[in-house]
Amino acid sequence: MGAHYDHWGWGGKGSGSKKKDTLAIHNGADDNASGVSALLSILEELHHAKTAPKRSIIFISFSAEEEGLLGSKYFVNHLPVDKNAVKVMINMDMVGRLNDKKELYMGGAGTFPDGVELMKKLGENSGLNSIVFAGDVGGSDHVTFYKNNISVIGLHTGGHPQYHTPEDDTALINSEGAILVSKYIYNALTAIANYEQPLTFIKQN
Repeated sequence: MGAHYDHWGWGGKGSGSKKKDTLAIHNGADDNASGVSALLSILEELHHAKTAPKRSIIFISFSAEEEGLLGSKYFVNHLPVDKNAVKVMINMDMVGRLNDKKELYMGGAGTFPDGVELMKKLGENSGLNSIVFAGDVGGSDHVTFYKNNISVIGLHTGGHPQYHTPEDDTALINSEGAILVSKYIYNALTAIANYEQPLTFIKQN
């Protein structure tokens, strides 16, 4: 389970900022402090759980996602366990701006058996409108794992005009929505960690 913690710093020329003419701190409250916050919250919840999941879970936050997924590429090439032991990677990138329709998007759910059905079922009574894609893997750190034949799910709450600008700040974060999203992802994580059937990789278009 992962999220990236880097952003564009002061921005400016040569950066990936959408406002290169503005020299200002890019706090990245949604992209991707929201993902790291969810990661830490889920880790804390799992730590206090009375029953340990059947499978081991690695929690990691990546740097250099904005520079081309460099952190996740390094990690996959220097895994602390055998690569064949890594079955599913769940990634959270921009999960802090849940909209009025409560839409939580996820790609890659079809990369492991019955993944689409699982993610849709978890959406029932979650307070969320779970929009599940079998493929549509996306462009964040989980793509590195997918390219190495590891199943993935990439979750986000959608784009917005403040993306990659200094305006992506805490005042725009939907805290209550982020709690709903974190609970959903926690349930997904524990369900997958306790999967009865083998977690095999399924390539998607």
